[in-house]
Amino acid sequence: MPADRQNLSTSNLLFRLLLTLVLLAPLPFGAARDWAAALMAVTAGLLLGAWGISAALGRIRVTVPLSRLWPVAVPYAAVLLWGAVQSASWLPDGWHHPLWAEAALALGSDGVAAPGAMSLDPRAGWTGLMRLLSYAGIFFLAVQLGRGRGRARLALVAFAWAGIAYALYGLIVYFSGFETILWMEKWAYRGQLTATFVNRNSYGAYAGLGLCCCLALFAHALPAGGLRRRDPRIVAEELLLGALPYLIGAGILATALMLTHSRGAFLAAILGVIVLMTALGAGRVVKARRAVTAAFAVVMLGAGILIGGDEVTLERLAGPELRADDRTELFRLTTEAIIASPWTGQGLGSFEPALRIYRDTSLGRQLRYDHAHNMYLETALEFGLPGAAALLGAIAAALAICMRGLRKRRRDQIYPALAIAAGAVLGAHNMVDFSLAMPAVAASFALLLGIGYAQSWSTSEPPPQPPPPPSDGGGASGS
Repeated sequence: MPADRQNLSTSNLLFRLLLTLVLLAPLPFGAARDWAAALMAVTAGLLLGAWGISAALGRIRVTVPLSRLWPVAVPYAAVLLWGAVQSASWLPDGWHHPLWAEAALALGSDGVAAPGAMSLDPRAGWTGLMRLLSYAGIFFLAVQLGRGRGRARLALVAFAWAGIAYALYGLIVYFSGFETILWMEKWAYRGQLTATFVNRNSYGAYAGLGLCCCLALFAHALPAGGLRRRDPRIVAEELLLGALPYLIGAGILATALMLTHSRGAFLAAILGVIVLMTALGAGRVVKARRAVTAAFAVVMLGAGILIGGDEVTLERLAGPELRADDRTELFRLTTEAIIASPWTGQGLGSFEPALRIYRDTSLGRQLRYDHAHNMYLETALEFGLPGAAALLGAIAAALAICMRGLRKRRRDQIYPALAIAAGAVLGAHNMVDFSLAMPAVAASFALLLGIGYAQSWSTSEPPPQPPPPPSDGGGASGS
């Protein structure tokens, strides 16, 4: 087999396996169970190892030079290192969280105290690191393998149809009256559409990503030259076969999203669609006037459906299930925990035990809060302010590269535009919820962001060159 064909075959196989991993992630309860997240992490690690071995043997090309990845890699690596330091037991006792010393005193000489750490829950920290590493692996593989136009297109089409399939499953279960998730009886959010997720809000965010993907493919499939001066039969074929299926899919996903009755996911999806249309107009995928008109139509249609048909979501917007005072108090208590340890944080994955320390009677309802309902605050509590800034900086750097690609490139702007829209959906939603804590949602975002990142450079644009070595001040010596 010729070398070029062998390279292409290996890349295609790895990319299809990567897609399979990400598209199946929502199936086992959004991969929110530890075994599902561990399986995803192991599989991502195996794929990453296979890519590395293939690259070392020359069977696959490094399509995106590592010099183009440092704005994301450096802060993200710093976050991973800091999470490992937080969870390590070999640090000096003076660096450990004070509760470990109190636990040792309480146990006394007869008790066996666990080795201390900077983190309140080191085991959760190592689990969190495993998840963060799996997302990094998915992003890296998407960047390297999603550089080809054909594979980038395949990723968007496959993600759109997977989103439609999960939405159809959710609609079938919802309208049949079955209160089940796969083979299990629902134990939460009965009467709400959750598809294969446990949490309706997390599925709502996932459906918002699928909705943006379908609308991006629909806009991309519209006849580029408009409808005038073209053969009507060819235009009809392009619309029916290329564009209309994705518009129908967008309708299915929008219906499923409405029936989650998640106000946060609904509003975040509307914002995502507006950002998507704006980005497509800025990237000249569609004419700017059409993009503005489409965005306005989406807002009006969403408002009309909400007011006219989705009474439950409308009522929740007016009188939310989680009362405003409860959420305000939860934010206040989370902020107190951040102030108590602003630089080092309480430890990755330690939100719940940290909240127990600061919780008071202001949270009237005796509910278990395992997340802060604001991932920005939760990240700051766990990593500390510098760590949270580094993690958010890594994501912001990737989105900034996508914005650059949207402006610089003359084709394929649909991919960075969709990545930016996905960032808007999840960025807004995680201000009031925790969908990025769901591995299936985070893995999907890593895939879409990686594809958009890979497609943010023109093929004719040379990669950045490393700086020349410093001169020793003398002339070249001969021998």
